[in-house]
Amino acid sequence: MLRAAARLTDRDRYLVRAVAEHRVLTTDQLAALAFGNVITARHRLDALARLGALNRFRPHLAAGSAPWHYLLGPLGAVLLGAEDRDDKRWLPHVRAGRQIALQRSQRLAHMTGANWFFVSLAAHARRGGGEVRTWLTESHTAEFFYQYSISLSALASLPQPDGLGAWTEGGREIAFMLEYDTGSEHLAQLAGKLDSYARLADVMSRYHQQVPSLLFCFLTPRREQTARRALAASTDSLSLRIATAAIDPQITCPAGPVWMPLHGSDRQVRLIDLGSAMPDPGHLARPCGDPYR
Repeated sequence: MLRAAARLTDRDRYLVRAVAEHRVLTTDQLAALAFGNVITARHRLDALARLGALNRFRPHLAAGSAPWHYLLGPLGAVLLGAEDRDDKRWLPHVRAGRQIALQRSQRLAHMTGANWFFVSLAAHARRGGGEVRTWLTESHTAEFFYQYSISLSALASLPQPDGLGAWTEGGREIAFMLEYDTGSEHLAQLAGKLDSYARLADVMSRYHQQVPSLLFCFLTPRREQTARRALAASTDSLSLRIATAAIDPQITCPAGPVWMPLHGSDRQVRLIDLGSAMPDPGHLARPCGDPYR
């Protein structure tokens, strides 16, 4: 195993850690993160799978074939454990039962879709367009917000965004929570989430923290238009900084002028400009440092 680990490059180690931290990434996502073209990516990822640094599977589709989906492999778990000086940290990620459950999860497409959002930003950053300072998955975001709950019941009342991020560009930074919509939820259910986000804003205000902007990413303009009406009708939306966009992150970068603030502006703006385009309902001072890293 040590001999196999010695054959891994710095890029290989980066890929293994990216897959471990974000649970599942596809061939195209890993290609966008670290390669110049997908052909080179396929060859190297195939080698990493044969070494056991990564595991992979293809979800069943009714028509056509799905791309390879990569998970952490046994060699990868050992490698990261050595790097982190914690031999047991990553071992649960490679248990067969856990990986099979993920392969069969009804949320798999939602997870890879949300990951595309951040992958698109990271690929844009590779071209010199900014920097992804923070990229937290749904579970890691929940752990971050745990510090603001004083009991299990309070934790249950907090929202469960699909990710927490921080994007920097031109010397500015914006922190945001992501709601990645695949169109499977009823609009009333979608708007109903704002109640828990409003509670989070109230709790964070007690800690003199400003709640990150809330981004709703929709895959079609029609879905965005109907959802905007439902979100704007909620009184809780007035206490939050919300922006929506109709984009497919595999095609259009979220960093561009694609975001429409729910309140405070009637034009599309770039991600980095949302901070100035959306007024702060709580008039809270931004804390020193970067609490989202």
